[in-house]
Amino acid sequence: MQTTFRSRIALIAAPALISLGLAAPALAQDITLRGAGASFPAKVYAQWASHYAQERGTKVQYAAVGSTQGVQQIKAQQVDFGATDIPLSQQELAQHHLIQFPTLVGGVVPVVNLPGVASGRLRLDAQVLAAIFAARIDHWNDKAIAALNPELKLPNLPITRVVRADGSGTTQVLLAYLRQAAAADDSAIPLKEGRANWPAGGAIQTVEGSSKMVAAVQATAGALGYVSSDYVVGDGPAAVALRNRRGEWVTPSLASYRAAVRGANLFRDGLNAPPLVDVDSPMAWPIVSATYIVINSKPAAPERTARALNFFYRSFLMGDRAVAGTGFAPLPAETQARVVALLSTVRAPDGKPLPVMGGAEEGAGARLALR
Repeated sequence: MQTTFRSRIALIAAPALISLGLAAPALAQDITLRGAGASFPAKVYAQWASHYAQERGTKVQYAAVGSTQGVQQIKAQQVDFGATDIPLSQQELAQHHLIQFPTLVGGVVPVVNLPGVASGRLRLDAQVLAAIFAARIDHWNDKAIAALNPELKLPNLPITRVVRADGSGTTQVLLAYLRQAAAADDSAIPLKEGRANWPAGGAIQTVEGSSKMVAAVQATAGALGYVSSDYVVGDGPAAVALRNRRGEWVTPSLASYRAAVRGANLFRDGLNAPPLVDVDSPMAWPIVSATYIVINSKPAAPERTARALNFFYRSFLMGDRAVAGTGFAPLPAETQARVVALLSTVRAPDGKPLPVMGGAEEGAGARLALR
């Protein structure tokens, strides 16, 4: 697949990349890039950063402070790139001189800590999940949960909701799913600037960030939380099985995320997409989303922005290896190529294109690799 991706970049984005490679001076190596935002892709970005530091000698520090903070910090030019799970509108991008592009596709996964219940065994549908988060169901042996799980012996244990207190794109995607798939509960959990007003009642813990979400769920018997798909890989918390729009019981996996991507024709008409929730596609996971990077299109520090763009360019160049084993699905190859072409539109204050490919020597080598 990696060869296919490189070939398509060559066909779609080669003119812009060639001009960048020939015109660009070499980039300095002693820059530490700073990014902030969504916790949804944080572990993947850390993996990319480690690879980039080894390959290019440039460190990348990423703070998983939530989508809301990531957008605020890139608007204020406090970081070199922001990250959000909810794409900005074209009007907002133009107003603040920003460009935006997707990087990954993954799932939002409800996770539980129920003694004796393995990952993927507990079944919940949208209506029951909405009722739990709205505090209308507060014990695991509730008849609505038992009806979905006749083969399980559910304990008479209080449900502890573990929820995000920070401005979280993961929260927004989860609640978008509940609003669409369980429409009667639309007004139960209002959102403001990415923060949910979680209803009172029952047991609840609030945390900031996905890592603290995982720690709280794993430490609390009877807990229910929600995380991005990478946190349920390996020794992560137990995932819930969900009933999708077709009535199929599905578990989180690359196959079920890709089924949602196919069913929604992701990025067919552009680089912005709504959350892929409740998609009508066979065996599709019902809570899927792309995640996005936001960068200044008129940067005050063009050398830093050039290096940030190069970081993402080289991560895309790895092809499917960039997401192997992470719990995320790669973007379609055509989408990746269109993203690379978009990167070439960023200009320095003098109007010259930024060296996305990292300079003439690297540009020539990369062009050969793309063929």
